[in-house]
Amino acid sequence: MNTYVFDSSTKSKLIKAFLVGLVLFIIGVAIHWNDGKQVNTHTENTTAVAAAHGSAVEHHEATAEGHHVQPTLKTLIVANTYNVFYFGFYIALAALFFLAATNVAWGGWHIQIQKIPLAISVNIALFLFLLIIMFIFFNHDIFHWTHEELFVKGSPTYDKVLDIKSDFLNLKTFWVFTIIITLLCLGMAYKWWNTLNLMDTNPTRKLFSTSRVIGGITIVVIAFIINTFATWFWSMSIQPHWYSTMFTWNTMAGASLMLLAVVLLFIHYLKSKGYLPNVNENHKHDVAKLMFAISIFWCYTWFAQYMLIWYSNLPEETEYFRLRRSIDNYGILFHLSFILNFVMPFLILLSRGAKRNDKVTIVASIIVIVGQFSEFFLMNCPALLPKGGYGIISFGLLFMIGSVFVYLTLTMLSKVKDLASTTHPYVKESYNHHI
Repeated sequence: MNTYVFDSSTKSKLIKAFLVGLVLFIIGVAIHWNDGKQVNTHTENTTAVAAAHGSAVEHHEATAEGHHVQPTLKTLIVANTYNVFYFGFYIALAALFFLAATNVAWGGWHIQIQKIPLAISVNIALFLFLLIIMFIFFNHDIFHWTHEELFVKGSPTYDKVLDIKSDFLNLKTFWVFTIIITLLCLGMAYKWWNTLNLMDTNPTRKLFSTSRVIGGITIVVIAFIINTFATWFWSMSIQPHWYSTMFTWNTMAGASLMLLAVVLLFIHYLKSKGYLPNVNENHKHDVAKLMFAISIFWCYTWFAQYMLIWYSNLPEETEYFRLRRSIDNYGILFHLSFILNFVMPFLILLSRGAKRNDKVTIVASIIVIVGQFSEFFLMNCPALLPKGGYGIISFGLLFMIGSVFVYLTLTMLSKVKDLASTTHPYVKESYNHHI
């Protein structure tokens, strides 16, 4: 079986998963419905009192960067929705990076499974579209710096720090880089899809060499343009006073980690359906081994960022961790995220046997996905949702968007003519792979 058929039973399960997510989302909204009304009333009253007493400056300072007031239901939904879209985008981006890195390295072991990240990468178009919709309609809800009154000198809400950054942190620059990122992502996804599928029907040495050139360009573009400016504009600027030189590294490390977890789950799924007969425990071992290694690298970037901010002790930087480490905010989730993304994968996948055990690697993959979803929430949402924002709504959206993500991936996988890439020059190396 070399062409995947997207069967009705799998479609039915994905639809059910979407409906479960929808039910969770509705329950979460119902739970927070009255809270949202109370918060709206409280916020309006606070603003009115502050204005009446001429204390707009004090009120603005009390809310730090404008996000530390108790959030409304709208903010709760917008923040969690945006986080899920951003999460999905980075999985697809990491899939492009995986294809590029393995092709540049002349990898042979992964050839039979390379169509999985190829299909995953197509999701980048969906999530870019969804993110752009969020940017158009909810930029004021997500990005505090988009409010023009913050840059008016003499105004009660004037923010000197943001004014200094205004040459870079403005909507014109934001949209220029967003368009550049979108065009580059779509161009690379199309080029990879076209090249690897063409190798199935008309394999040539020139086409094989071209894939390595595309891989080199992809790595440079993702590292120096897409990942850099996407993290700066789309994530770091949510808390605009804060900055970190390690943030882009940490984000991409986390994205690569969860991509490998997702690929491993797809391998198990396809094997259970009778596909990829020549993919064995050695191939799954290699994916698990990479997942183990990158979890350690993720830990390094996470700790390096924390350590640099801790010993420099700058107020603009420490505010980031104050919002996340405090037990009154997300202290439990902060430490749990570290356990899920490093401690548990490290202990579970440490032995050779564990990396070759299907049940163990499936459990490890699920832990990593939940862990990275929690970590992305901690990166994007605490400035918008100081407390209580991670819960039923978050996981309802994860189930809903995750179902769409898997549905689209399997749809694209069914359009691949040669699932195992049997015409690739290195396919025999992949068949005989042993570690």
